Amino acid sequence: MRVLVKKCEKIKDGYILELEPNGAFYIDGKGGQLGDRGSIGEAKVIEVKENGVVVDRELELQEYEIEIDTQRQEDIACQHTSQHIFSALAYNIYGLNTVGFRMAEEYTTVDLDSNTITDEIVVDLENRVNEVIRDGKELKIFVMDNDEARNIEGLRKAIKEKVTGDVRFVEIPEIDLGACAGFHVKNTKDIQLFKIINQEKVKGNYTRFYFIAGKRAIEDYSNKHKLSRELCQTFSCKDKEIIEMVDKSIGEKRKVESEYKNLAMQYSELLATKLLKESEKIGKYQPIFYFGDSSVAQFLVKYMGDNNILLTGSGSNFSISAQEFDCKEFIKFLTNKYSNIKGGGNQSKGNFKGEIKESEVKGILLDYLKNSTL
Repeated sequence: MRVLVKKCEKIKDGYILELEPNGAFYIDGKGGQLGDRGSIGEAKVIEVKENGVVVDRELELQEYEIEIDTQRQEDIACQHTSQHIFSALAYNIYGLNTVGFRMAEEYTTVDLDSNTITDEIVVDLENRVNEVIRDGKELKIFVMDNDEARNIEGLRKAIKEKVTGDVRFVEIPEIDLGACAGFHVKNTKDIQLFKIINQEKVKGNYTRFYFIAGKRAIEDYSNKHKLSRELCQTFSCKDKEIIEMVDKSIGEKRKVESEYKNLAMQYSELLATKLLKESEKIGKYQPIFYFGDSSVAQFLVKYMGDNNILLTGSGSNFSISAQEFDCKEFIKFLTNKYSNIKGGGNQSKGNFKGEIKESEVKGILLDYLKNSTL
């Protein structure tokens, strides 16, 4: 198929085109589904908007051959038909209405009008959707004029008042009938697999379901199988024992962290005594410097007196704390003097970071104290 580029305008994310004929590409978000992708000449389609097609490069105002990503359309069709089946079964069996639907690149969401849906219902719905897929129901897609369409009985959702002109219907025999302009599979067997991957309560009274279908679901299973196999190798266990082994590993980690914290506390007391002996007073202040493990540094402050200034750091991150010394003013001095240093805090403590050596920071504080005592 060929299209004429009538207008090409630079925008933030690329170039937006006005095409003739209009409607060669399906619009993103129309009917809640994803839009088309493909190419126009050498340009790659990034997005399809109501007011034009966004591409990655500038095009001359002339005719071009277009290509549409049909594999993407097939994937979208799987997700969209799955949504119809899921929403229809939720309504037909449990009286749950779909109040929201959104398709994303990685998953699709459906919002049902209840926040008390049990796990048993979720499992049942997933199983029933897959039963419909296995049954191989041939979809019926047909168009009716607007007046006839509004007289059809058995619609799960009424046709919106803003819909004008002919109405396109999608019917899944014995399951669902509704007005829809989106992509759909020819037969439910084309979907292959449906899987709910998550659910959460939203907007107070609704439950949002996240699902994947078709190749997305098969690839997800493959990836998770690979992950479980790697975990089994890591823990030297069977797949049913993974959770137990992870819990055990977390428990051991917490135990080690607790023991390390106790050691850090004990070491910081000894270290504080050593640092205090080695440090010299400048006026009424006695600065203490420690550039090492942050786990130790956090406990040193417990052993500082009223006139001590504790400056700690690691890499490009530094902290300062004191009782009598104004840390806020010192950091303000630093950030004003050095454009590559950012930070803030209050009178008793603060943090700053920047591309500056530990020895430089130490020297700056010592000079600052000496000048302030003059």
